Amino acid sequence: MKFCPECGKQQEPGGRFCPECGFAMGTDASAAPSGAHAPATASPAASPAAAPERQPEFAAAGHPGQGMSQQHQDQHLGQGQPYSGTPAPGNSPYGQAQAPAQPAQKRPSAFAGVPVSDYVRDGIAVLLLFFSLFMTWTFGSGSYYGAESTAGTRLDVLLITLLSIFSVGVSYLWRAGVFGPKIGYRQVQDIKALANLPYLILVVVYLVMSMAAAGSFDSSLSILDAAPAFGLAGAIMAAQPRRGEIAPGTVDAPRNRRWVFVTMGIAGLAAVTVLAQIIIRIVEVAGRGDDPIYQSLGLGNPWIPTLLLSLVGLVSVAVLALVALNVFRGSDTWRFTGVCIGVGALFLGLISLMGAYGVSLDYYAGSPSFSLIFWMAFGAAVSAPSVARLTQHTQAAPADRRTALKPAILLTLILTSALAALSLFSMVWTLVEDYDGAATWAISFVFALVMVAGAVMLPKVAARDQRSAYVMGSAYAAILFVLGLVLMIIRIVRNDGSANEVGTGSTATIIMVLTWVMPFVILAVLWLDKAAREHFRTLAPTGGVGAGFTFDAAPQQQAPGHNAPVQHVPGQPVQQTPVQHAPVQPAPASASQAAPAASAAGQGAGVEAPAAGSPVAGTGSTADESVQPAAAGTAPEAESAAEAGTAADPDAALIAGAADPATALARLQELATHPRARVAVAGNPSTYPDLLNWLGQLGDPAVDEALRRRQ
Repeated sequence: MKFCPECGKQQEPGGRFCPECGFAMGTDASAAPSGAHAPATASPAASPAAAPERQPEFAAAGHPGQGMSQQHQDQHLGQGQPYSGTPAPGNSPYGQAQAPAQPAQKRPSAFAGVPVSDYVRDGIAVLLLFFSLFMTWTFGSGSYYGAESTAGTRLDVLLITLLSIFSVGVSYLWRAGVFGPKIGYRQVQDIKALANLPYLILVVVYLVMSMAAAGSFDSSLSILDAAPAFGLAGAIMAAQPRRGEIAPGTVDAPRNRRWVFVTMGIAGLAAVTVLAQIIIRIVEVAGRGDDPIYQSLGLGNPWIPTLLLSLVGLVSVAVLALVALNVFRGSDTWRFTGVCIGVGALFLGLISLMGAYGVSLDYYAGSPSFSLIFWMAFGAAVSAPSVARLTQHTQAAPADRRTALKPAILLTLILTSALAALSLFSMVWTLVEDYDGAATWAISFVFALVMVAGAVMLPKVAARDQRSAYVMGSAYAAILFVLGLVLMIIRIVRNDGSANEVGTGSTATIIMVLTWVMPFVILAVLWLDKAAREHFRTLAPTGGVGAGFTFDAAPQQQAPGHNAPVQHVPGQPVQQTPVQHAPVQPAPASASQAAPAASAAGQGAGVEAPAAGSPVAGTGSTADESVQPAAAGTAPEAESAAEAGTAADPDAALIAGAADPATALARLQELATHPRARVAVAGNPSTYPDLLNWLGQLGDPAVDEALRRRQ
């Protein structure tokens, strides 16, 4: 009598295959097993050696080899120990073959364990690719201007776009076990990348064809339109590994880094295309000389518009290059800024489909411009979960919004400076050539200067305290939107085809970016993170609320226990107030009891933080004040002093927490970003060395003094 080692079913004598599962049984029960389907009679050490190599598995990926197929695979590898030969005395006649007879486990669902963000990413990729089929791929110039070619009507574009759409389902087929146990998650990543590579090659080929047809007025391929911009972004998102397809830790760090190079490659492609536009434009202008066509259009010297268009084209590339370079260095704040830029470009692309003025999504090799054709694709690449895995260790703390704002402020400064320079140049050029519209350029120049001044002042204003970064950052975003909206309306009214059309076209896209994209980027940095919003709710009001309005140069209110000036009220006798000294209490056991010790840290220069082992924390503003030891019966007085200190200084509890050795290290890092709490953090015995080194680089005399006391 023999039993199938695969399913455990009793076999008929002489049967060569199991009637239940089809397993090859051999000729009889006594025959020695041979071949790939032999029962595992060998030693346990020999079986794993013949097992195929498995790639690392992780729970979030929904490994397709689990369940029934994984159980059968383990039996083939000799892990099931099926029955072979005559059973030993005292053992069950079924031996070890009963384990496969247990109820088979149900295969996990192909959608089990998939994060919601992966579904969102798949949906966006499919929508971008699908709707690009209904957009214009190319349109001609010259005599064939307006001869549009929709992406869905071009066979090459249609087939490659469908291939990219279908590649989104590869992950779910793998999770369902369609590819078998030999295909791991790394092979799935490669399959998706290879399936979307033809779309990138397609776009590059058409870019080259556009450059070749730049000087021809009878070509229908000279200008690429919105379809490549949307489709390329969708193909890049479809090719990316999803968050549930990346192994935890640093196992896949080299594979994740490939998407950093993809991000830099898109920025490089944008730079190459712009440089090609500039070169082609220069060659054309140099060959024409004083072309009568330019004179008839009222453009005067053709080198002037060439210079303007070249400058704005380089600015569009500089934005992408700056983000890509900092992402390559591992900055998560720059990565998040790049993602927001991509989202803003998507919004501008959508409104451009409705005929919005001033948005350029096309590519014409004969005319460099501030084109957004690669901005959506760049944002899609930098948003890859693989890139986020590499930069997450540099993510800014929820309390440090000033650091998080630096990339957005720098990019805004570049764009506003470019707008100011172009407006000034166009205004002078208009006055010299005696054209109409000098007042329009003057308004644009003044508004641009206001934006530049705000970008320069915002980091300094945001450094006052944590609340100022939120409030002033949001206010600057509102100023950008309002001023940009006014300029946009003026440009729409003034765009009447006059001589200023070239200058207007050079700055129109910059104005649209400053109006719709950069305010969104700033607000997203400040408020999109839930932890940042919760931290803002914990901040005490500043300025004219609670503590009262004070000038920076005015003397601050003295802490309780210090000598206070006597105010004489007319008609009443003068009361002599004796000098009182603040009692020194023992080392507080909680942050609330330590509040009076830090209440005199208004300017960050008078706080003396307790050193390690010091029983007290003293404060003082004059050299002749002395500290008296506190008696055992002064606890009520200490509590009343703590309440008075908190009422006089809304940041007293914050500073007390910074001086408390029991404060968590993560909280100390957040408190170190508060200017008034830095001295207390520097004197806290629990502050870790890296944070002390960072405090020492600030150049604050009070902080340096507290650090010297630690030594």
